[in-house]
Amino acid sequence: MMQRRQLLQLGMGLGLGHGLGVHAAAREYLVWQERSLVGFGTTLWLKAAHTDASKLSEALDASVKAIRSVEKQMSLFDPDSALCHLNRVGELRKPDAHLLSVLTLAQYVSRRSAGAFDVTMQPLWNLWLLHAQSQTLPSFKALSQARSLVNWQAMTVSADVVRLHVKGMGVSLNGIAQGYAADKVRAVLQSHGVQHALIDTGETALLGKSAKGEDWRFAVEPSVASTVAPPVIHPQGLATATSSDAHTVFSADHRHHHILNPHTGDSPTHWSSVSVIAPSCTMADALTKVFFMCPPQAVKRMAKAWGVGVVLQDKRGQWSSQPSAQLS
Repeated sequence: MMQRRQLLQLGMGLGLGHGLGVHAAAREYLVWQERSLVGFGTTLWLKAAHTDASKLSEALDASVKAIRSVEKQMSLFDPDSALCHLNRVGELRKPDAHLLSVLTLAQYVSRRSAGAFDVTMQPLWNLWLLHAQSQTLPSFKALSQARSLVNWQAMTVSADVVRLHVKGMGVSLNGIAQGYAADKVRAVLQSHGVQHALIDTGETALLGKSAKGEDWRFAVEPSVASTVAPPVIHPQGLATATSSDAHTVFSADHRHHHILNPHTGDSPTHWSSVSVIAPSCTMADALTKVFFMCPPQAVKRMAKAWGVGVVLQDKRGQWSSQPSAQLS
């Protein structure tokens, strides 16, 4: 199984160090720099270009700072984050504007998807993780009890307060915060005059062209059972988010994994991998979970309704996509 970083490099043909400018007529000479850091419990990767190396370094420093600010609000890996405070106390007064923005969008996606996306999934995650450690599966009763605490409608989200109305509820933003971080970094880089960049915060946002002066493209990570080469996405400047059953699993056969259906408490059975291509990485990130819950016959209608491209791999390893998804 190729790792995400390898798949990104496979499609993009990135070189190290310096690259010739994208606009051949202008013969602009671009300096490329990279940053790698640990965030949201994984490795994040930024690669960007500028004609001025010092300005580029400043832009990447500011990008790392933006990621850390998102983590401080939304990470479950930081016990002092605003999100962890919310889960401990059940209430957060005067939430930060970034946290409020993400929770507001999450509520919108939950409402429009009839709860297929629900950030109050943390009790289910905790239950599955506990059983995975002992290599057992939760009972129907335990699942029912955890599901009773999953309800996006039992959470108040406003500029004054975020409140969980049922004791024992918990929020996870792992399904949306990394996309939000990618969008924030993209905006920071643009504000520093960066026109060409790859932003990998666990989800992918793009600017301009690659170091070879070509459109960015990258391979989709396949499931562990895949026997065919993954398709290559040509996002044409749009953001891409992927969710798959390839990594965080609760059973050796990958039947039970970290993507959980809020309505059943278990993993959906149709898909092994879902990638969404959209203008906003935040939205793409959230929608990968919505499409994971979507039966095959409803994917075309859903993609049109949300106005996004979708690339999916089913449990047999077969790939499919909607017309707006650019593939090769």
